[in-house]
Amino acid sequence: MFEGGRLLEALRVLSNAYGPPAWEEDVVGKLRGMTSEVVERSWRDNLGNLFVKVRSGSGPRVMMVAHMDEVAMIVRHVDDSGFLHIAPLGGLDARVLIGQRVVVHGNGPVEGCIGVKPPHVMTPDEMKVVPNVRELYVDVGASSRDEVRALGIGVGSYVTFPPNFAVTSGTRVVSKALDDRAGCAAAVEVSKELHGLGSAPELYAVFTVQEELGLRGASVIVEQVEPDLAVVLECTVAADVPGTPPQDHVTRLGQGAAIRMMDSTMLTNPKLVRWLTGVAEREGISYQLQVMTGGGTDAGRIHLQRRGVPTVVISTPCRYLHTPNLMLDLRDLEAVVRLTAAAALDAREALKGP
Repeated sequence: MFEGGRLLEALRVLSNAYGPPAWEEDVVGKLRGMTSEVVERSWRDNLGNLFVKVRSGSGPRVMMVAHMDEVAMIVRHVDDSGFLHIAPLGGLDARVLIGQRVVVHGNGPVEGCIGVKPPHVMTPDEMKVVPNVRELYVDVGASSRDEVRALGIGVGSYVTFPPNFAVTSGTRVVSKALDDRAGCAAAVEVSKELHGLGSAPELYAVFTVQEELGLRGASVIVEQVEPDLAVVLECTVAADVPGTPPQDHVTRLGQGAAIRMMDSTMLTNPKLVRWLTGVAEREGISYQLQVMTGGGTDAGRIHLQRRGVPTVVISTPCRYLHTPNLMLDLRDLEAVVRLTAAAALDAREALKGP
């Protein structure tokens, strides 16, 4: 039975975990604990992807996929005065980074903030230019390179946003890393819901690494599961904010799960879109269709492997992607869980011929 409180707690724990690309160990540990009661077997591959076989079954083999990593930064240089110069890990916008609190991972979590040349000493021309991420730096309060070294921080240290999970306005959540801890939480909840059913399909939950650096982890998962159907669970753009015309909203908070028809990495098979929308309508699950001209998900790598893998993307609309403060509506995430579970149970229908 689907439990909204359990889903919210999973989302909180996972979103507060640290998981920059290639260093997703904290998230792996949380997911292993959450799936310990519903796992037939689990393993990790050489890239670090986490595989959980939820159940054997008589139906098709269904693979749920969600990525564990979050956008982050890495230290590329420590100067003589103790400032940390950074490079982005994923698509970060310098406009939203200036002045933000961060955590630098050295001997332990070290708090700091992101700085840039103060406007008070800029020329008028400099004031007109949006800074590049490479022009930003992190200040951890050190006065020298030696003080930074004593904290266990150096070139290659990771920089993340601090845990900040909060529920606001009843159904809205604000946090770092909702992209894609929402998908991870949904996969965990679906696993718990379907684990004990008698005639459900064979089900796997796969949690990938390095999605934010080009869908890297997803490149090697199909050969290890050999799914009949892949369901990618993501967070997606909700641009339903002031200054954006309705035709550019992409998705809207509170309007249900987003069924992706297109992005820059995949054009979803129309037959699968019709099947998935039919499942949603039959089950009374709120949904919205999504067309994007940019962006991509792990589906972009998955559907091109072997002789082609039937793949759909079910997303939770989310405002302010790739910032320290993302926002989603729990009703949308619940719709993602319900639709994913119903789709897994109906997978045989999706795979029928034309």
